[in-house]
Amino acid sequence: MNSKKAVVRHGLVGGGFVTLLLAGTIVVGLGVPTTPSMLGVVSWLVFVGATMLVAGRRERVRIGSRTVDWPRVAAVAIAMIAVGWGVISFGRLLAGDSITGIGPIEAVLTVGMVGYFAWFARECWVGGARIDPETFAVD
Repeated sequence: MNSKKAVVRHGLVGGGFVTLLLAGTIVVGLGVPTTPSMLGVVSWLVFVGATMLVAGRRERVRIGSRTVDWPRVAAVAIAMIAVGWGVISFGRLLAGDSITGIGPIEAVLTVGMVGYFAWFARECWVGGARIDPETFAVD
């Protein structure tokens, strides 16, 4: 495994672990989610965390009768981060329920981060358009 690939794969493992830890912390801190919105957030976090963890630990994943390489699994996880983050952040901003109270700055940061995650998900999916393709090599 080359060093760039190792960095991405270790980042996926770390990100997956932290995301699962966040979902667990929400469940422990607030109890088992009872509202549909909290159940959706916790489910989204568990899905993203587990998918990132799998993409970081396994070279190929068998889904039904098909085998999927780790960059495609990572792309799905990162795309789900982008979509979920955008929906939650903009939903809160539109409802006037900004976490920080600095709505315009929060909106700009959200657009920037969602854009970055969407770009990186695309890079994973295509195997490196701007990033070195060896980063996404499958052994």
